[in-house]
Amino acid sequence: MSVSQPPCILVYNPISGHGHLDSWNAMFVSILLAAGWRVNALTPDPQNLIKRLQFKNQSDASNLNVLAWGVLRPSLFQCIQSRLRRIFGIAGIAHANKQSVENAPELDPRFLDPVDIARRVNASLKKCKWPPSFVFIMYMDMYPAEGARWQEFENINKLPWAGIRFVPSQAHTESYYCLASLKGMCFLDKEVCDQTNRFLPHKTFGYLPDITDRTLPATQSELFKEIKLNAAGRKIVFLGGTLGGNKNLSCWYQLIARADHDKFYFVQIGEMFEDTLTPEDLVELAKIKRSCPPNLYIKLKYLPDEARFNEVIQASDVIFAVYRNFKISSNMLGKAAAFSKPILVAADYLMGQRVRQYGIGLAVAEKDVDAMQVALNTLVNNTESLSTQFAAYRHDFSQEALGTQLIAFLKQCMAQS
Repeated sequence: MSVSQPPCILVYNPISGHGHLDSWNAMFVSILLAAGWRVNALTPDPQNLIKRLQFKNQSDASNLNVLAWGVLRPSLFQCIQSRLRRIFGIAGIAHANKQSVENAPELDPRFLDPVDIARRVNASLKKCKWPPSFVFIMYMDMYPAEGARWQEFENINKLPWAGIRFVPSQAHTESYYCLASLKGMCFLDKEVCDQTNRFLPHKTFGYLPDITDRTLPATQSELFKEIKLNAAGRKIVFLGGTLGGNKNLSCWYQLIARADHDKFYFVQIGEMFEDTLTPEDLVELAKIKRSCPPNLYIKLKYLPDEARFNEVIQASDVIFAVYRNFKISSNMLGKAAAFSKPILVAADYLMGQRVRQYGIGLAVAEKDVDAMQVALNTLVNNTESLSTQFAAYRHDFSQEALGTQLIAFLKQCMAQS
């Protein structure tokens, strides 16, 4: 690489239109641009990325080249939906389309095809303003951990690469770790990162802080006004995002039934995957469908504009995130800190650890509705005392912290190339 030329990278984003995943793609591109890198961005929805970069005043950056993706085939979209169910729903997953993207018997139809990455990247190289020396792949969770398709990917792929995995494996047996072209992988859990580093010392593994987009709209939306009007001064408790089996809807609805209707107003926003819900969830959901409590607002829709999503969080008093069997990080912790809203989480696993470490809310047993009710009352009465803790979390999980870690990780990976 010429000393006089800035690093040039291709950021490959396999999915778009699903919650904060678009935000992460835009943040990574933004960080690289701010660091002076030349960025070729390949994403299914180029306009979505450009719109998000406009908020950061980077959509017309001289070092940015947004590439055309092409038509997203129906079979590929169905694979994306199936994989999102695996990530966010955990249990009771419906069977996906049995036809794989490339009709390859080796490919599990619940995943995207690794070969598609190599083919798209190779096809885009002639359209790049600057030839990339490295590829960074967003959302490795969308791809199978094992299988012969990774060797075919290696046969086609021309560039060294790294990626990010949100739900890391404990087995460290992913087929792509054996590929010479793979230089490293990053995670949102430092402990998992350190473990994988010890297991596979010949690759680079990096820890990235789980940050979030903090953008707010310039004007109040009708949704915001409606929620505030309906709440009528009551404390607003918010549950949002992709609503699957991991969101613990049975306890959420039981909490609503027990809470003081004159004191609390509950808001639920997000796309629901009912085929991932547990039997307990479905029983409680059926009650809600028969008779929705007057202190519950439900909007079963994905909000594509994250600023509007953030606006609802800003209107809230407490974030409910007592997820079921949820072992990984969540950007809801970042949302809580960004907007100084106490958060209620499950005591086990990473989210519980971070809430206890930083003191930005309370952690309870994921099945204990009584404890949730007590904690909810405690949180709404002690919001002011949490300001210092929110600031500490924002510092450690800031875009600046992510940028420092990401650039260092990529430089280390590229040094191996």
